[in-house]
Amino acid sequence: MLGKSHGHSNAIYSIRRVTRVLALIILLLVGAGFFLPTSYRVERSVVINATPQRILTFALAGENLPLWLHVQNGRLQSSQGELSVGQTLAIDYQDKDVKGSLTLLSVTSSEFMFEVRPKPNVNLVQNQIRLLSSSDGTQVVWRIEGDLDAGFIGPYLAIFANDMAGENFEIGLQKLKNLVESQTQ
Repeated sequence: MLGKSHGHSNAIYSIRRVTRVLALIILLLVGAGFFLPTSYRVERSVVINATPQRILTFALAGENLPLWLHVQNGRLQSSQGELSVGQTLAIDYQDKDVKGSLTLLSVTSSEFMFEVRPKPNVNLVQNQIRLLSSSDGTQVVWRIEGDLDAGFIGPYLAIFANDMAGENFEIGLQKLKNLVESQTQ
């Protein structure tokens, strides 16, 4: 009987050791999170063989927006005519009842800005798309920046924001390039 209780206490000691190590790791991760930034900046660009005006006109046409503006697991609703400042379009997600929204904030000859609310009760994300003349055509630069308000996991999400949003930007910019260049030829 003495042998059984000794084995039992070794198992308990091992479990205690494992839980203490796990608790220490969790505390270190949470503690490190307080020193990591919650801000993020994501920027991607592509050169399109077209004038800035041609790109702007195409990009803001309501029926074209869903063709190039990539939404992960979703789709931007289309509208008729050119999107106007203040106009909001819904974002529908596959297999979800929640909707997001995109609102056009401003348009100039060299940039447009819009905000996206991915889902209700989620912070707005300010998007800026600049059109810069270059020797090869027009460089289209898409940028977002902001702060992630996601509790103690916010700093960790900010680390990966560049990869997560960057991939969506790359897909969207490539679609825009292909569509505009196929229409100008």
